[in-house]
Amino acid sequence: MTIHAPVSHADRSLLPRALLGRRPTLATEFRFAEDDTVSFGENLAIVMTRSRSAMGREIYDIQLITGDMAGRPFRTVEGSHLTSCRNPNEDRSEASSCS
Repeated sequence: MTIHAPVSHADRSLLPRALLGRRPTLATEFRFAEDDTVSFGENLAIVMTRSRSAMGREIYDIQLITGDMAGRPFRTVEGSHLTSCRNPNEDRSEASSCS
C-alpha cells in the first residue's frame, strides 16, 4: 500500500530548486504616504493605510472625499489605480492640481 504524506515546510529543501517558487523582491518604498491626497478616477481620496500583497503590489485603503460614493466611502485599491494630488485644503493660494 502506498501512503502519500504532504510535504511539510521543513522538507522544501529536499525538492529540486526548479520546483521551488520564487518570491518577488519587495520594494521598501511606497508611492503614497498615509494622509496623502490622491485621485481615484474622477474622485479625490485620502490614503488611510497601505500595505503590500504577497506578489509585491501596493494596496491602499482610501476614503473618498468627493464624487459619488454609492454608500461606500472607504475602498481598497491597488496603487496603480491612484494618481498623486495636492490637498486643496492645505494650499489655498495656488490652484489644486486635481479637479
